[in-house]
Amino acid sequence: MKKLLTRPDLPTTGDHGAEPADSPADANTVAHTPTSPTVPGQGSHRSMWMRLHSYVAEPWQRLADLTVIALVCAVSGLPYPILTALAVGIAFSVFPHIYRFRLGISSLDELPRRLVAAAAIATIAVSLINPGPESGDILTFAALMAVSLGAVRIVGTVVQRWIRRRRPELLKRTLILGSCDLGRDLGTTLRENPEYGLRPLAIVDRASALSPDVPSIAVDVLDSDFPKLLQQHQAETVIIAFSDYNEEQLVSTLRACVREESDLYIIPRLHQVHDRDELTESIGAVPLRRINRSAHRSLAWQLKRPFDIVVSLLAMIPLAPVMAVLALLVKLDNPSAPVLFRQTRIGLDGKPFELLKFRSMSPATPNEGDTRWSIAGDQRISRLGRIMRRFSLDEFPQILNVIRGDMALVGPRPERPKFVELFGEEYAGYHARHRVPVGLTGWAAINGLRGDTSIADRVLYDNDYIENWSPWLDLKILVLTFRAVVGGTGA
Repeated sequence: MKKLLTRPDLPTTGDHGAEPADSPADANTVAHTPTSPTVPGQGSHRSMWMRLHSYVAEPWQRLADLTVIALVCAVSGLPYPILTALAVGIAFSVFPHIYRFRLGISSLDELPRRLVAAAAIATIAVSLINPGPESGDILTFAALMAVSLGAVRIVGTVVQRWIRRRRPELLKRTLILGSCDLGRDLGTTLRENPEYGLRPLAIVDRASALSPDVPSIAVDVLDSDFPKLLQQHQAETVIIAFSDYNEEQLVSTLRACVREESDLYIIPRLHQVHDRDELTESIGAVPLRRINRSAHRSLAWQLKRPFDIVVSLLAMIPLAPVMAVLALLVKLDNPSAPVLFRQTRIGLDGKPFELLKFRSMSPATPNEGDTRWSIAGDQRISRLGRIMRRFSLDEFPQILNVIRGDMALVGPRPERPKFVELFGEEYAGYHARHRVPVGLTGWAAINGLRGDTSIADRVLYDNDYIENWSPWLDLKILVLTFRAVVGGTGA
C-alpha cells in the first residue's frame, strides 16, 4: 500500500487546485482523502496547454524564432528569401535539443548550441538555395542569423522567468515520489524558486517511510492506480527521488503511466558524481534525468498506425496472388480442413482478438492450440506446412489483422490468453509488453526469440523496444524480418 502525503511547507491542493481546509491534519494521523477523477474537459486551458507541450516543446519560443528567421531573410536581400526562411526554420526546429522544457532557465547554457546551429544551418541554406552567393555575404547572413536567434532566446528567457514568478498557476503541477531528505529538500527548493517552472503538490511514498512528526494527508494507492493519482491531481510532472519502493515496484508504477501526459524525471543513483550533459536538468545542485517516453509522446508515434495501414495495403498488391495460391494449396492438402487457422491472442491493453494464419496442421482437438506451448517438430505438420512455417508464409494473413487494427506491423508478438496469464505471474514486466499494439514482427522475434525460447529474454527485448522506440527502429526490424523470411529462418 502506498501513501500520498503533503508536507506543511509544501502548497497543498485538492483535485482541482482548491486550497486546503483551515484546520491542519493531526501530525500523528494518516487521513484518507477521497478524490474524484478528473472529468475530461474540466480545466480546459490546462489540458490544452499540456497537450500542446506534449507534442510541441516550447511552442511560443518556436514562434518567436520563426518570426526572427523570416525577418532576417527578408532584410538580407536574398534572391529567394521565402524558400531560405522555410529551410532555416524547418532545420532549426528539428535540430537536437534546441527546444525542450527546461527546469533551470539559463540562456548562457543554451547559447553555444543555439549559435552554432543557427550559423551552420544558415550557411548551408543560403548556399544551396540562392544562386552564387559570395563568401562575405554568406558569413554576414550566418552571423546575423546566429546573433538574432541568440538575442531572441535571451529575451525569451527573461520573459519566461518573469512569467514563472508572477503567474504561479502556470507552473507545472508536480508530485515527488520519495520521502527521503532529498525529496523533501527538492519540494522546499521548488516552492521557494518558482523560476524552475514546477509547483510541488505532494510527496508520495509508503506509509512505513513517513516521518511521524510530519503532518500528512494520505491517499491509499496501489501500483495500478498511480495513473489515477496523476489524473486526480492533474500532475504534469513527477520527480522520482529515493523512496521505500524497490526497483521492480518503481518500474511497474512508471510503466503504468505510459499514456499519462506527465513528464517523468529521476534523480540518478550516486547523483553526487553524476556527469552533466545536454539531457541532464538540475534543481539547485541536484541532477535530474528526464525519462524518455517518446513512444507515446511524439508526433512520429501518431503516424505509426497510418504508416501500418499504407504499407499493409501496398503489400497486399504483390502478396494477394501469393496468398491465393497458398490458400489453394492448403485446401488441396486437406480438403476437409479450413484454410485459415484462427486463434485467440492477447493484444493492446490485454484485449483479446482473433489472429489469422494459414493452417499448417490439423490439431487433435479444437482447443489444442490454446493450451499447447509449441508444435515445433510435431509429426502432424504437413510438408506444405513445414515449408510455410520455415519461410513464415503461414503468417501472411496477419496483414489483415494489421489492416483491421488488431495488430501493428512491428510490436511484441501476441500470445494466447492461458500463457499470458501464466507468464504474467512468473515474469516481472511481462504485462508491460501490452502497453503498445502487438506486432506481426518484433524486436524479440528478429533476435531469434520465437517458438520455444526464453520468455524472460522476450520480456527484456520487448520492453526495450517500447522504451526506445523510434521510426528507424521499426524500419530496421522490418528490413531484418524481410531478410529472415527470404533466408528461411522461421519456425
